[in-house]
Order: sequence, then C-alpha cells, then structure tokens
Amino acid sequence: MDNAYHTHIIRIGNSQGIRIPKRFLKGLGEKVIIRPSRKGLVIQSEEETTVPSIEEWDALFAKCNTDLEEDFKNWDITLPDGIE
Repeated sequence: MDNAYHTHIIRIGNSQGIRIPKRFLKGLGEKVIIRPSRKGLVIQSEEETTVPSIEEWDALFAKCNTDLEEDFKNWDITLPDGIE
C-alpha cells in the first residue's frame, strides 16, 4: 500500500492522539467519522456516509415492504404507452 502512513500515538493535553498528514485530511471536510473495524480504524468524511453499515442492514430490511404483489399490480397499465 503506497498511501500508507506510519505514526505514533502522542500525548495531546490530557488526551492521546495521532498526527495525520495534511495531504490525507485535504478532501475530508470539516467533520469526519472514525469507526473501528476488524483491521483498525476507518476515518471518513461525514458527507460520504450514504451507505449504511452492515450492522444497520437488518433494521433497514425490516422496514422494507415485502408484499411484492402490492408493488407490481399496476404495471399492466404502462404497457400501452409505446415504450418498449
């Protein structure tokens, strides 16, 4: 991975943190989301979070309408519109 950056955890006031190079932060915007993953931490722009995490999928699927007949019963109306 040629974009890898190695750093150390440093003391920042009463807390700890890491220094992230400006070139990595350039496109992230003002707010970021940091979430743990199996391989470490993921840092991403808050604006790019359009795909829900896997943990949220079950709740989203539960909200979906599973009555397919209801969704498709009026499709025959569109047949004579000439679009093929």
